[in-house]
Amino acid sequence: MALDSLSSRERQIALFERYGSLLTEHQRLVLELYFRRDWSLSEVAAHQQTSRAAVHDLVRRSSQAMEAYERRLGLLDEAGRRREQAAVLSRELAGLRRRLARAESGLEKIR
Repeated sequence: MALDSLSSRERQIALFERYGSLLTEHQRLVLELYFRRDWSLSEVAAHQQTSRAAVHDLVRRSSQAMEAYERRLGLLDEAGRRREQAAVLSRELAGLRRRLARAESGLEKIR
């Protein structure tokens, strides 16, 4: 998994927001520093008084655990579907408002 790509990082943050509470306190702290505060692996390692490799391994394993939760529960996918559905409904509502405004304007001309 490419942890450095922007879309992957955004996905990991979204997964962390939904499933972070299912991780251990240590995992949550490390992911908070790495993903939300954008610390480097070396900075997290120094803060945790451990090696960069250990932090990398913990981030990788925690990310895999969150992906497994997502496969089972699907909260992130469901949120995406709801966002898409809301956007479609918003576009439909805007269209209806335009049609209503045209109809009202037509009625005013008749009066």
